Amino acid sequence: MQAEKNYYEILKVDVNATEEQIRKAYRLLVREHHPDVSKHPAAAEIFRDIQEAYEVLGDPEQRRVYDRLRESQGLDKSSALSLHATVSHKYLLTGVEEQALYVLLDLAPASDLPTSRLPLNLCLVLDRSTSMQGMRLQQVKEGTRQIIDRLNPEDALSLVVFSDRAEVLLPGQRNIDKAMAKSIASTIQPSGGTEMLQGLVAGLQELERNRTKDSVNHLILLTDGQTYGDEAECLEKAEWAGRHQISLTTMGIGSDWNENLLDQMASVSGGTSVYIDSPRKVVDVFKETIRNLSTVVARELTMTINPASGVTLKEIFQVTPYIHHLEVRANKVVLGPLGSGHDKALLMEFRVAQETNPGQKRLARLTVDGDVPGQSNRRSWEWVEIFAEFVPKLEGNLEIPPTIITALGKLAIFKMQEKAMIDLENGRISAATQRLETMATRLLNLGETELARAALLEAGRLARTGDLSAEGRKKIRYGTRSLSILPKEIHGD
Repeated sequence: MQAEKNYYEILKVDVNATEEQIRKAYRLLVREHHPDVSKHPAAAEIFRDIQEAYEVLGDPEQRRVYDRLRESQGLDKSSALSLHATVSHKYLLTGVEEQALYVLLDLAPASDLPTSRLPLNLCLVLDRSTSMQGMRLQQVKEGTRQIIDRLNPEDALSLVVFSDRAEVLLPGQRNIDKAMAKSIASTIQPSGGTEMLQGLVAGLQELERNRTKDSVNHLILLTDGQTYGDEAECLEKAEWAGRHQISLTTMGIGSDWNENLLDQMASVSGGTSVYIDSPRKVVDVFKETIRNLSTVVARELTMTINPASGVTLKEIFQVTPYIHHLEVRANKVVLGPLGSGHDKALLMEFRVAQETNPGQKRLARLTVDGDVPGQSNRRSWEWVEIFAEFVPKLEGNLEIPPTIITALGKLAIFKMQEKAMIDLENGRISAATQRLETMATRLLNLGETELARAALLEAGRLARTGDLSAEGRKKIRYGTRSLSILPKEIHGD
């Protein structure tokens, strides 16, 4: 008896089915799926599951034990999450030393999950150093006012500014006086240097004071400069935030800020980093961020990867809503919050060791777990198993699904950008230049003309001067990261 298997689904009967209904369903399925009759490659496995399900559900005492076991583990509830896996190869060869298998996993809220808005616990941590004066600070103030206008009475807001030191202008509170809050934001004046850590610490303290069991806890950090000497501590605080259900959106405006640091801080907290190349875009970025936060239905998602013996995970990338490398620690990956209408897609590369015996084999189980506030009648986790059929010879239509080909193509461009930057850091100017030129060609093939032009311009600059411009480096990095796999490409709509 395996509680995680849904025997009712296997026999295609309702949980309240009578003994006679179970018997009839079993007989129909046996006739359809018996290995002597069925041509399905997994007929033997399906038949075993049918037999196992009937042995339990056909015995009233075993059925009662099974039902109680599933109830105690929450397995009788439907999941708040939806997982759909697409594999690159349904068939693998026996006797081959090692084979690659790609898995594209689409993660979304369940289609019937209610989408009531969760209360926000939001802190804005804004750089007010001297370099922010003028249009940058004006637009940041306007963006802040736009966020304030979009808050509900149950939302909490705090406002922190930093330069050489941090100052809490608006302590965290709910049902804020919006006119007062906007007036406070308008008083921000530029001065001093950039010491990010102090602002980050003050912001996290405000969020801790205002968290509730159902709140979406989020910190928006915006800067236009380099923080000096406190990078390691900033990253440690971001990791702490991720462990305490606080995600970060890190925003860099202009070209003189540390994209590696902001990227890492966002990633370890389950958030995202944003490149703002013009002050005119600040307001739109702020509005988009608050819109996304308002759709969150699940928090602190993590995925556990359990590969079978002989199977190893080589790497994993998120490919929607944007591309970035995911770090695996103790078989777990931090995925952050999930919003309604904002699916996540993950692309994994597995390496499968030699298999001598033909037949179907389970290669991995992927389990996504999180916190879904206000949905006590739903499971907060879901899992999917990855299978492949080992055969001595490949026959028939064995094309790789177009969704995986598309994902791999865009991911290859993103990786090419990363390798070009590594070549540059190690003094391999010619190799970096060649990668940028090749990348530009591939971008043109995708119709990404503006990004292709930027790559070609930087390739020329690199060949002439031996370096990239700070602006060009960021434009290429964040531009290739935005080559996400659209939901319609995932679902094949």
